[in-house]
Amino acid sequence: MARKARRTSRSQTREAALAAAAAVRVPERCDVCVIGGGAAGLVAAIAAAEDGASVVVLERSAECGRTILATGNGRCNFSNARLAWERYNNPGFVEAVCGSGFGQDVLAFFEECGLAWAEEEGGRLYPLSRQAASVREVVLSRAGRSGAVLAPAREVTSIERGEKIWRVTYDGAGSGSVIARSVVLAVGGGEELARTLGLACAPFEPVLCSLACEAPEGVSLDALDGRRAHATARLLRDDTEVARETGEVLFRPYGLSGIAVFDLSRFSRPGDVIALDLTCGIDEARATRLVKQAGSCAGLLDPVIARELGDSLGAARDLRFVVSGPAEPQRAQVTRGGLATGQFDPATLEARDLPGLFACGEALNIDGACGGFNLAWAWKSGLVAGRAAAQ
Repeated sequence: MARKARRTSRSQTREAALAAAAAVRVPERCDVCVIGGGAAGLVAAIAAAEDGASVVVLERSAECGRTILATGNGRCNFSNARLAWERYNNPGFVEAVCGSGFGQDVLAFFEECGLAWAEEEGGRLYPLSRQAASVREVVLSRAGRSGAVLAPAREVTSIERGEKIWRVTYDGAGSGSVIARSVVLAVGGGEELARTLGLACAPFEPVLCSLACEAPEGVSLDALDGRRAHATARLLRDDTEVARETGEVLFRPYGLSGIAVFDLSRFSRPGDVIALDLTCGIDEARATRLVKQAGSCAGLLDPVIARELGDSLGAARDLRFVVSGPAEPQRAQVTRGGLATGQFDPATLEARDLPGLFACGEALNIDGACGGFNLAWAWKSGLVAGRAAAQ
């Protein structure tokens, strides 16, 4: 019997990626240097290269586009069929950048990449394969065809402005510098680089994440671990509603997770209260009648949850948890913070006081709700910045 081939270990995969990165020859000069090879950076590179510019992408990870693989639980919810400005923290700026054709522009880009997609609940758009790798592969393939040089495993250490040129210095799989006519910042977490250029930058912090919470007396989160409920979740601060979401809530030993909680995490502070209506607002008289007929809340709730709540309809309609803070921040879907948007022209995403410097994606202080809003912003802002940088 023939032996099965051994699986490649993670360390072997990383070593191969680093070897491939080291083999990339980085030109000393280019028209556009993109800092960050994630979603926004790759699209900016494609847009600039397809407009005739010579492009270099510097990415600190061992491979470009790796962050795309982690989105949508590995399925990549790459956009939404019902994009809305109010789902972003700075709706006016997003509208000014993206315009009325926001969603159509994103889908046109992926049509040209050769991607097929499908729509799910809430307008969420996924690749037809339901595999994030499909999105990454078609984007990388298009970047390769565009002629852009993708140089991973190279971390930018400084950006210096010269006379109508920029010098970008990097280290990693080979060190050196690139002289470019334009620079596109497409990476979150670059506070130090931004401030050396005199740009205002809000601190970066994780959002769209689970929340550590204290359960109400008599309710054990350990007993509820892994149970899911479709609920209306209200975020309260001093008994005043700050935000409200309806969707899946996942109970965990440390607190609450799920899409509805992720969206509330964008607004939450320690000490806030999350009030869950596990009946999603079903008429109280009807709910009372159903509980009486069933002899329990099992006809309205997951029976395990119902038993943990002592079959109390009142608890099911107003179950309150006190927020301690983010849980598992390393697994957050989005980084909030970044460059203050007022410093950039929304028509081009060029810095108003630094001609030739552009920004897109997580580099800017823009974050949106779950459901494909953040990736949609990354793709569209990358197109805007890349095309403008090529000019």
